[in-house]
Amino acid sequence: MKMAGKLTGDSATPLYQQVANDLRDAIVNDVYHVGARIPTEPELSRLYDVSRITIRKAIELLVEEGLLVKRQGKGTFVREAQVVPTVHDDRRTALNGFSASCRQNGLEPGSRLLRREVIDVPSAAREFFGDETRVIAIDRVCMADGTPIMVDHCLFAREGHEFLETAELENASIFDLIRNATGQCPHRDSAQMLSIQLADEQVAHALSVPVGEPLFSLEGLYRDQDGNPLYAGKQLIIGSRYTFSM
Repeated sequence: MKMAGKLTGDSATPLYQQVANDLRDAIVNDVYHVGARIPTEPELSRLYDVSRITIRKAIELLVEEGLLVKRQGKGTFVREAQVVPTVHDDRRTALNGFSASCRQNGLEPGSRLLRREVIDVPSAAREFFGDETRVIAIDRVCMADGTPIMVDHCLFAREGHEFLETAELENASIFDLIRNATGQCPHRDSAQMLSIQLADEQVAHALSVPVGEPLFSLEGLYRDQDGNPLYAGKQLIIGSRYTFSM
């Protein structure tokens, strides 16, 4: 059994996350090799000197990430590496949207709704949305063949898009919904801003990645073909699962 890494009780990182991080490091460094059974919850509880509830949460996190698998009556094992889909998004000539990009790569797009609400236009977006006072905020996890790829944050002009407040958004293309309802197609309004952002606990859980995972942050403003404000978007993207040409 490996020696446990030291946990910090006064750290901003929860104990279960610290345990998960230490176990993840042990898996990556082949201390626990593929197919091996990791110690039981009571053994890990003694090893890390934390409660079994803390150990259980750490294990559940690593199961969600796909590093561990539970086998009824046998224990918890290091999972074999899975082939992770990669989406290539060619933005040089057109904005295809996530669903279209997936299909061009032979992958099945999917999405899970995290938030949908009507809010006041944020101060940073007032110049872009102009006379609009309210926008529809939609946050979703976008997936390819069931694998999380990005968290998509979008603000849509409410006027003319009220149907988005009630439309079925699970496993649906918002671009297609808008195109079918209004005939609008998105066009870039300005240069897109690409940076790196570390995954916080909420985003990490949504994407099944570790807290602190570096993610691409892609922000842009988009008008329709007639120059009307359509949406402001920000995507938090797992870089190893998504590439693009711009």
